[in-house]
Amino acid sequence: MTLVGRHDSLRVLADAASAAKVGQGALVMVRADPGLGVTSLLEAHVSAMRDSGLRLHRIPVLRPGGRTSLSDQMPELDEPAMVVIDDLHQADDATLLALHALAEDVYSRPLLIVAGRHRRVAAQRFAALDRFAIVHDLEPLTPDAVRAMLGEPSPRAADAGGNPWLLSRIHAADRPAQVTVWAADLAGADTHLLRCAALLGDAASVDELAAVTGATPSEVLSGVARLTAQGLAEEAAGEVRLRYPLLRKDIVSTSSGLRGSVAKVLAQRGARVERVAEHLVHGTVDSWTIDWLTERAEMLTARATPAVVRLLERGVAALQPGDPRLPPLRAAWVEALLWSGQMDRARRAASEGLLAQPDESIRNRLLAVLGIIASGEFTPEPVLEVLETVRGEGDLPPRLAVLDAYAQLLAGDMEATQRAVAAASPAAADDPLVEVYLCNVRTIGLCLLRDYAAAREQLDRGAVLLEISAYDRAQWLISRMLRALLQNLEHDPDVLETIEQARPIARDLGLGFLPWLHTIAAVAALNFGEWDRALTEVEDALALPHQHGMAGPLHAVAATILLNRGDLPAARAHAQLADRAPIYGVAMFYESLMMVTRAVLAGVDGDLERAMEIVRDVVERNVGMRHDRSIAPVCVPLVRIAVAGGEKELALRLIDRMREWSDEDDAKVNYCLGLVDGDVDRLLAAAQDFTENSTPLVAAQAAQDAAVALAASGRSAAAKAAYQSAIDKYAAMAAHREIDRTAANLRSYGVQFGASGPRGRPKHGWDSLTGAELRVVELVAQGLTNREAAERLILSVRTVDSHVSRVLRKLDCSSRLELAVKFRDRDADA
Repeated sequence: MTLVGRHDSLRVLADAASAAKVGQGALVMVRADPGLGVTSLLEAHVSAMRDSGLRLHRIPVLRPGGRTSLSDQMPELDEPAMVVIDDLHQADDATLLALHALAEDVYSRPLLIVAGRHRRVAAQRFAALDRFAIVHDLEPLTPDAVRAMLGEPSPRAADAGGNPWLLSRIHAADRPAQVTVWAADLAGADTHLLRCAALLGDAASVDELAAVTGATPSEVLSGVARLTAQGLAEEAAGEVRLRYPLLRKDIVSTSSGLRGSVAKVLAQRGARVERVAEHLVHGTVDSWTIDWLTERAEMLTARATPAVVRLLERGVAALQPGDPRLPPLRAAWVEALLWSGQMDRARRAASEGLLAQPDESIRNRLLAVLGIIASGEFTPEPVLEVLETVRGEGDLPPRLAVLDAYAQLLAGDMEATQRAVAAASPAAADDPLVEVYLCNVRTIGLCLLRDYAAAREQLDRGAVLLEISAYDRAQWLISRMLRALLQNLEHDPDVLETIEQARPIARDLGLGFLPWLHTIAAVAALNFGEWDRALTEVEDALALPHQHGMAGPLHAVAATILLNRGDLPAARAHAQLADRAPIYGVAMFYESLMMVTRAVLAGVDGDLERAMEIVRDVVERNVGMRHDRSIAPVCVPLVRIAVAGGEKELALRLIDRMREWSDEDDAKVNYCLGLVDGDVDRLLAAAQDFTENSTPLVAAQAAQDAAVALAASGRSAAAKAAYQSAIDKYAAMAAHREIDRTAANLRSYGVQFGASGPRGRPKHGWDSLTGAELRVVELVAQGLTNREAAERLILSVRTVDSHVSRVLRKLDCSSRLELAVKFRDRDADA
């Protein structure tokens, strides 16, 4: 009989049996919580000992009284012998007294007594026996044992907490019923308390349990203590939790009849509306439910869980036409669909609601939903069309006016944006949500003006309002992404954390928010030298069904990285795709990035005339949002192109543009001046400044330019030192092209490198792996599937598949198993 994960326990019992055969008996007390497999362990031990020479005596404990053959008199035991008693926690006092008598001299007899019992049930009753016994506690199965037991990964396995009984039912079609019956059998008279604890969620307070069950807090605590003794529950600091998440979920699924009464008790106690809705959605939608929904509609829509959406939908369906509660409830349902990311359903429901010709307030709410969806797709024209339906009636209502501001901003009409802001601003004092919208619009304008301090103040104000006065998932998301943009402009490494905070909501809402978030993340990772991460963001965004105008900037990021890494065919392919991609909405703010990519590639291809033409277009302000401030951040690579093409006057015009919107001691301005003048000191100082500000690519380029300038002046040793500084940064990013190109440039000045000179990342072996690839290898070696690794690293499965394929090729492995073995061997050698 095979018992997974209990080899050590079987060895303990087998060693005790071997000792008993030679006259050194023992009492072994096996303890565990229910479901951890005491009975299975004893059965496996008995099976293994059949040919051991020990006579077997099985002593059953008879329910309900707990009588056994030891209750009346001590049986004759032919020795050497093994006595096995299961469920000892149910045995009567006479049985325990008989065991005490046997245990007093068992260690001098060829007698092994193996008893199994539940660990926490009446523990004091067994304290004296435990002192005589070899106590062996069974613990939950380890993750490796769980995998061995199931044979294949299961997303529910973690919820079973390593409990073998629960794990054995993981795939059963009627698992919820089986688990509930098992738990109810253990809970006995406390089954109702157990069900209520499950229904109240992950942590139920004693007071809530008392209110729901109609018991006193003291009675609840006594019941919880009994459930804890059975291994079903745990209590700490007044909060009760069921021991296993799977147990709670299955009991909840079989206890729907209680949910209505639980919901009403929670509502009376002022519980969170979404928590009440989780229960109401499983019951009948009665008049009380409709009234409760109507009174709390605004709170429900702001944090629309799937249960909230379903409950509102059922409420709308339950009302008859003409009921005055129907229009506001329908508007709340439409808004809940919007904030839960069900955009197509929200659009249809809003349009259908407008056909009913609701009053002005409801109409404006439905129009706002249509406008938000259109603006989330980054297409201003549909938003403006929606607003045109009411614009003829006079001034737009404040919440529609702020949508107008967004649409005009997306259309690139800055004057119309300012007019819309002015129209909405008077209402901001009375409507916090209007002020949140305005804070985000103002932030965008201030970022264009490079007034980062003022932009940060607007974001902070909006964050406070979202926290205490208003909640709008789209505006919260936009404010997070704007903060990430600002952090990226200021070279703040916290940008990557901000992006991760925003990612779950972006995934929920979808539309253009998700590709925009990927673009922000890709640009940030590009700037901070995390190029593998940047390429992953690009790949994940391009795998989406629609990029909402962001495909051009995404391809430009990929082209920039691949160009620096020396993969010119792939870089050109991405650049061509960027040129062909439609650009609109938010993507227009990234057009300067795309133009820089075009100019750099033109220079690499030897088409300096085309490169200079692009730079002149930028200088003439024919780029992006046609706003002078938006091009200042991308002037550095353009100055490098102008200097390389011998166009110093053009370079100085770009530097003047940078100075207009930069601090006096801005490192990028000084770097560009160093390029124009060939000033080595300025170049080296800029390289140091960029290194400290976490901008590795520009730092490497500055050190590279300093190395060339030093070599040109005949200072070979200093040139090598500067080049080494550049190499260290380029190698970390695998920028092979820049390494090779600069080395060739320095050789043209007579600076030679020996066999031990700087090298880029090798093509094969462990040193060829990128940071992202190495992280994937670590997880593969731990036994994770590609899907599990993707979830752990917050990547797409396709991206992890690509990483694994590249790693297998680089390490010359034919399988994941060989890869895991190589990793473990390498780890051991280290």
